[in-house]
Amino acid sequence: MQRIPEEKIDEIRSQVDIVDVVGNYVQLKKQGRNYTGLCPFHGEKTPSFSVSPEKQIFHCFGCGKGGNVFSFLMQIDGLSFVESVKKVADLAHIPLDVAISQGDSSPGNKPDSQESKMIEIHQLASKLYHYLLMETEEGQEALQYLLDRGMSEQELDHFEIGFAPAHASTVTTFLKKREVDLALAVESGLLTERDDGEIVDRFRNRIMFPIKNDRGQLVGFSGRLFNQEDGPKYLNSPETPIFNKRNILYHFSDARQEIRKKEEILLLEGYMDVISSVSATFSNGVASMGTSLTEEHVQMIRRVTNRAIICYDGDRAGIEASFKAGTMLAEQHRLEVFVLQLPNGKDPDDFIRSEGAEKFAEIYTHQRLTWTAFKLQFFKRNRNLQNETDKIAYLGEALAEIGKLDQAVERELYLKQLGSEFDLSMEALKQQLQQTVVVKPKPHDYGGPPPESYGEYPSYEGDGGPVYEQFSFAQPSSVPSAGLTSEKRLLKYMLEDRDAFIQIRNLLEEHQTDFYHDNYKALYTHLIGFYASGNDANPLALMDQLKDDMARNLVSELEMMTVNTDVSIEEYQDYVQSLTKSSIERDIKEKEQALLTATQQGDIPAALELARTITTMRATMKNTPN
Repeated sequence: MQRIPEEKIDEIRSQVDIVDVVGNYVQLKKQGRNYTGLCPFHGEKTPSFSVSPEKQIFHCFGCGKGGNVFSFLMQIDGLSFVESVKKVADLAHIPLDVAISQGDSSPGNKPDSQESKMIEIHQLASKLYHYLLMETEEGQEALQYLLDRGMSEQELDHFEIGFAPAHASTVTTFLKKREVDLALAVESGLLTERDDGEIVDRFRNRIMFPIKNDRGQLVGFSGRLFNQEDGPKYLNSPETPIFNKRNILYHFSDARQEIRKKEEILLLEGYMDVISSVSATFSNGVASMGTSLTEEHVQMIRRVTNRAIICYDGDRAGIEASFKAGTMLAEQHRLEVFVLQLPNGKDPDDFIRSEGAEKFAEIYTHQRLTWTAFKLQFFKRNRNLQNETDKIAYLGEALAEIGKLDQAVERELYLKQLGSEFDLSMEALKQQLQQTVVVKPKPHDYGGPPPESYGEYPSYEGDGGPVYEQFSFAQPSSVPSAGLTSEKRLLKYMLEDRDAFIQIRNLLEEHQTDFYHDNYKALYTHLIGFYASGNDANPLALMDQLKDDMARNLVSELEMMTVNTDVSIEEYQDYVQSLTKSSIERDIKEKEQALLTATQQGDIPAALELARTITTMRATMKNTPN
């Protein structure tokens, strides 16, 4: 495998801003010198993920993951080091004539996994399904069905839609000829094993929709019946190591860029709805594939936008699903939510095909309902407003919702609407509202002036709109010891300055001391090898050579630290002496425990010797400068 020269890697890295790359996966907000957002590597509700454009690194103060632009892509997309370099080179429009192979032994490369093989199997099957739909007589009936529904061949190609024949072994035979592990294909959900042990195709006589995860990897299928045969209308891949409906939104990876551009996501119910919305130039549409919106889905959405437009089917089930999804998004996760209600109860696919893209765009842009307006309509369902009991119950629900609004103007607007609709005075409505509204708790008071790592995110309280409450990155449960602080600062200086590395290493050897914590000691060892190879200080290049994720995370954490840049050798010496003192303190604690044991066992000679040793060590520590 051809290795990429270090000079070329440096050139590629320098031509791309990590903020732009990470911004394709995470919704970032400017906070001082850095950008912050919700970490894509673990679930969280308060941002603890930070990207530094100055240092070109990322670090999560919650889960600890960190690195440079290459390691970000390696972790988020499951790429090898060479694959990540090639992807960045493509983004920077830098030619890179390097072949990608499974034998890549470049730094950070992961061995070929079972999951990656499953994805390759699905890619093979997808190409076969698409060919069978577009190019064979066997697929003509399914193709004609899709064309009759208004789909174009361009759409079929773009979404790689295919056809699974009625035969039991079309894909099985195809994979056999390519010497694919059929047992792995069964585990991946593409094939199935009968009771008698025979392996056959899972999907038969269905139109096939390939499903990609948020990394753009093909991980499953949904097969749709198109004739009158028995069976569920849609048959999805089963849950497998690569496919779980809870954390997959159809079209999300392809829609991500448009979601960021529009600053909002369009939530739809079905595959055909998504395809039609894209044809109507709304490429920010995604679907949850027939399942309710999950916490995992919401976390994916929150990483790219704070606004969701719900456009589910207009039938009873669709309206109830809209209410459930909106409640999760708006009230549990504080997203801005709007709802589209299409005329005559039509679903988006039917509406766009029959009424046209312009009419859909008109409703999308100008007739969207705010979340409060939708809820007020929703609460009218199944109530007879000519009945006084139902009317009073509805007014109570409506006032409770209006009372949740933060803006006085919004409350006034909806109160006027209620007053007009039911011929009630504003005075009576406001009086009732005061009795209905529950006082909201104050934001948590962290106490004292916020540290520099704090940022501002909106809370929703008071009449003047969003007020900003302080949040902080994950803070340590206790104050770090002097020894730990010294270790961090010494490594920070050694990372960023070769001369500092030489001076500090000499001081460590002179005082016959070392780093105590294993991960810090390991990074120090890496630094010795890095500088011994003739490298100048370059934390980004060092990250590329570190195969250990923990070491990369530590480098990013240290790089995010702010320290005094005008530092003298005397300051280095103070930190090294702090390490020495911490080492003596640990030794004293061990000796004290041994003294207690010897005393309990009645071993007087050993106890006396330990006591003398402890006294000597305490004297030594006392004479060690602070």
